[in-house]
Order: sequence, then C-alpha cells, then structure tokens
Amino acid sequence: MKYKFNDTVLFDADTGTLGPSDLSDDPIPISNPTKRLLLLLIAHHGEPVNREVIFKKVWDDYGMISSNNNLNQCVSKLRRVIKVMGIDDEVIATVPKLGFMLRQEILIESNQGDNEAFTQNYAPPVLADEPDTAMEDEPDMNESEEVNTEVDDETEPTPEVAPTASKRRYGWAIVTALSVFVFILGIGITMYTTNSLARQEVFLGSAGSCKVFLSTSTTSGVPGPSLNKDLLAYVAQRSMECQADEYLLVVRSNQVRSYISGIHRMFFVRCTTLREHRIEFCSGMENDNIPLLR
Repeated sequence: MKYKFNDTVLFDADTGTLGPSDLSDDPIPISNPTKRLLLLLIAHHGEPVNREVIFKKVWDDYGMISSNNNLNQCVSKLRRVIKVMGIDDEVIATVPKLGFMLRQEILIESNQGDNEAFTQNYAPPVLADEPDTAMEDEPDMNESEEVNTEVDDETEPTPEVAPTASKRRYGWAIVTALSVFVFILGIGITMYTTNSLARQEVFLGSAGSCKVFLSTSTTSGVPGPSLNKDLLAYVAQRSMECQADEYLLVVRSNQVRSYISGIHRMFFVRCTTLREHRIEFCSGMENDNIPLLR
C-alpha cells in the first residue's frame, strides 16, 4: 500500500520508506515502530490518537517496550523527514494531554499497486472562518518596533571617550569568558544529543517468566548469537521470576574505560513501567526474591 501526502511525499508501507512523490530523490527508510505509528495516524486521519492506544498498537502488541521517549523520537523523525521532502506545513500535530493527530488539512491519497491510480482517502471538511490571530498580532509588533525606534532616536548620543587600559582588559575578559561558556555549552549539547540518540534496545528472548532486553549503543551493534545465548543462560541460572509488568534489561556500555582495553561491561537490572508516572523503575538483580514495588 502506498500513500501520498499533499501530492508531495510518498509513503510506501510495504518497504517502510518515505520519499518525494516525483521520485526525484532516493526514499528514506524508517523503522518498523515509526511505520506502524504513521499507519495508525493515517487510519485515524483528523482524529486525536491517545498515547496509550499508540503504545499498545505500535510497541506492546509486538513484544517491545513502549515509552514516551520512543514515541517522541518516532514523531520527531517523521516530522523531520516529511519536512525535508517538501511539506513545510505541520503534518503531525501534538494534542496536549492526549496524544498526536494527522491534521485534517493534509490531503491523503492511496493506491494498492504500482499500476493503479491514486484515490483520495479523506476530504477535509470545510472549516468555518476563524480570526487570523497572527495577522491581528502583527500591527502590535510593528507598533512596538516603531515605539522602540522612536525611543532610540530621542536618546542623546553619548560622547566618545577613549577607553583606559583597565576597561580594555575587562572587555577582553568578558569576551573570553563568553567564548569559553559557548564552547563548553556546545560540547555539552553535542554529547547529550549523541548519547541520547545512540542507543537501541534489542529483544534477546525469554528466561523463565522474564523477557530479556539488551540496551546497547548503535556503534556496538546487535550482539551475535553466541553472546545472546550466554546472556540468556546467565539469567536462567539466577532463577529470576518476573511479574506481569516486569522485565530484565541488560545494559551494554562502551563508555566505561576498563583496565583491559576493548572490554564492554554488562549491567543486569530488573525493570517495571510505571505508566501513571511516565517512568521506568529499575533495580539491581541482587534482590532476586523481593518484588520491585510492594
């Protein structure tokens, strides 16, 4: 099945790609959860979709861990790709305290095969004219600018005074401090963005009553069958028991410098999802017989 958005962006649900409808550029592949999210929004075109419904239909029903972070990343990915493909208008709208919605104003067409013509899926209703608040605000902004201009014009010019050596040193100190602050801030933002986007969770299998997932960096890749088998065997030896809302998470880190070069460290924790607080609570496996929450 293929879908067109505003006759500009082509979504191929069979291959899981987004690209320009005129085929002027190569399509961009999207992940399976992102594809399922887009299909769900298309099925409810113009209607808000609750976050809990999205969690179930996109992640939970496929044995994957759902979270607000995963959902927000998928929405951000779709918005970014669709905008790059040529649609500047907002396609996916955030519905506060509810979820997300594919906007009514977006024209959607679909077809079943390459040789079939696209047909319109949804005709947006004719909306009543609403006051254009943006246009109403513009005169105020212009008036504010005019007032500021007038004030600047009325300000008497300050006579120029040759700066002393102490003032020059003070000025250079401020410039240097600002430069160092901007540099450190840039490094911090880069590290945060890189670390927050450079991890993935992989389902390894089940050990007893526990589902086992591996959190690893994208640079480390998915573990091979041998490591996968050893991790599951280790968990099985611990005789772990999980409640219905619990799972085991193995965190693979390449950011800890071991005294042996090239060594990765594994952290085994038991987690549960607290939906009412929008968090996941994890604890070490040393308390095997004590539930995470009473």
